[in-house]
Amino acid sequence: MGSFNFVAEHFSNELTQERAKALFKLSVCQVEIETFTYCNRSCWFCPNARIDRRSNNRYMDEALYLRILSELAAIDYDQVITYSRYNEPLADRIILQRLRQARETLPKACLSTHTNGDYLNRSYLDELKEAGLNRLCVQVYCGGKEEPFNEERILNQMIQRIMSLGLPYNMTSAVKGIRYMAQISYEGMEVTFDARNFAVIGVDRGQTVTLPKTYERRSPCLVVFQHMYIDYDGTVVPCCNIRSDEPQHAPFLIDRLQDNRSIYQAFGNSSLALWRRKLVAFGPKMKPCNTCRYECLKETPQNRAQFDAVARHFKLMDVK
Repeated sequence: MGSFNFVAEHFSNELTQERAKALFKLSVCQVEIETFTYCNRSCWFCPNARIDRRSNNRYMDEALYLRILSELAAIDYDQVITYSRYNEPLADRIILQRLRQARETLPKACLSTHTNGDYLNRSYLDELKEAGLNRLCVQVYCGGKEEPFNEERILNQMIQRIMSLGLPYNMTSAVKGIRYMAQISYEGMEVTFDARNFAVIGVDRGQTVTLPKTYERRSPCLVVFQHMYIDYDGTVVPCCNIRSDEPQHAPFLIDRLQDNRSIYQAFGNSSLALWRRKLVAFGPKMKPCNTCRYECLKETPQNRAQFDAVARHFKLMDVK
């Protein structure tokens, strides 16, 4: 559980603007923003295999984006902003403008994103750093649903991509059949390469992706306490595995910033409070969380005692 500070407002119904603002500042360490929708891939382990993100590109309204940044600046936000939703963040070079706007407005924030690496080269990497990006994770995808994860092929692909940048690197993790990671030496930005076997450690994305093995979640989830996720149209969703353009997820949407709702009000609303009440303790979870393996905690006696104590202290519903 670390040092996270649970307070009554996390579980309260609709908060006032000022109470919600204070709760946001106390709790949120990551804000994920989808500045546009386009993705050039349709990977089997992503709902984009079914949902068309290639035919056109829809952008977040710039006024909305700037309002989000302004609201973050109002609390002197110095945590993470990431641009990785269900798009390919480097596919449209508007990302450079969005990064510059964020860096100017939020000089203390850590600007971060993931990428499939298809558009990345050394000059683009330099531009991203100049625009203010602090952290870049290049996902190396290899091995499909019908094809076993192939260490030799994925390592060759990873090294070829790294070598194309002309930068030294170190392999930092190698788990056969599961995951390989490398760290790039690049002054002024943290750059990593990450190759995962999604058939083994993938997430079912709110039960929209079929994985080879099912998973039954009992772990609490701190994501709904610490993160905020904003889709291109201003829709706020409870976690990275829920998306506003997925029909199955329509019942799970939290708020709409386009309706002149602040990020604070969205974070402090009664819908998100209900998710927190349901996810704060160990035990069976409701759909779509019941099969989610994202950010799981080990069910040790100590962890269970800590989270059960939180549930008892705040007299939460459906927690024994």
